This record gives sequence, C-alpha cells and structure tokens, in this order.
Amino acid sequence: MKNTIKIFLFVAIIATVTSCKVNKYSFLSDYPAKTVPLIDSTNFSNHIEGKLLTKTQQELLKLPSIFEEQLNDENAKIGISYLPKISDNYQSIVYYFYPNHNELISMLVNYDNQFNIINSQVLAYDEIAEGMLRTTSTLNKNSIELIEYISDSPSTIIFNILEDGNITRK
Repeated sequence: MKNTIKIFLFVAIIATVTSCKVNKYSFLSDYPAKTVPLIDSTNFSNHIEGKLLTKTQQELLKLPSIFEEQLNDENAKIGISYLPKISDNYQSIVYYFYPNHNELISMLVNYDNQFNIINSQVLAYDEIAEGMLRTTSTLNKNSIELIEYISDSPSTIIFNILEDGNITRK
C-alpha cells in the first residue's frame, strides 16, 4: 500500500511538472491556425488590432531578439495574427507589430520544438507617414513570395523555407 501511494505521488509530481512546461505556451491555442498557401497583405486599412502580448509572453517567445529595442518604445504594440501550418518539424507564428503609429509589420517566426527561434521573415509592411513603401506576401509550404511596392512600382523577392524552418533568399 505504501509503495502504491509513493508511485501515485511520483506520477502526480511528474504530471504536474510536465503540464507546467506545456501550459506556459497554452495561450497560443487562443489564436487561429491557418493552412498554406495564404496571402498576407496586412496593412492599416485591413488590420484590426487584437489582444496584445504581455511582456512575459514576449520574453517567452524571445521576441526582443527579433524586434530588439523597438519593443521598448511606449507606442510599440505586438500581438499574434495567426499560426500558419507550414510543417510538422517546427512551429510557426505570424505576429503583427506596430513599432509606432505610422508603421505596421507582419512577421513570420519559425520555432523549434523548444520554442527557440530558427528564423524570421517580414511578410507584410505598411507605413502611412510617407506612403512610399509597402509589401505583401504569398506564404507557401516551401517558399515566400514577397512583393515590395516602392512608390507603386512592384518588385518580387523569393525566399525558400527549408525543411528545418530556416528561411533563405533565393
């Protein structure tokens, strides 16, 4: 009987520790998953700001390493747009980021299974101060087709998404 109680307590402790590790990322289940291919044309005209990430969530997702000091600006806002299903080998998250009142960025970040950043890439960008630059993207399983509009003159840049989640310019 004593051994049964000890085994039960051991299993309960292991289950609690395991669930704590899983639960710190459980907030991600609140966001929509999307299948690719998809077009990301996030801009000031079509974007509705959702629930913003807390500083703790930003740190947990290692966002300061991508957005650096911009996250410290009092006008900066960051949230999750969606979770694209690109691969079973890694996790992908698309963030919306307002570094200030005039710019909006949609950023793809690929993570390994421990939520270490593999790589990131801007999918869409819009600025309303001068209106000179904006980008849109088509996100596929193996590539990103980014169209950059500088003064309404489009140019296309292709990025490969590798099996390990790395992103390289073609």
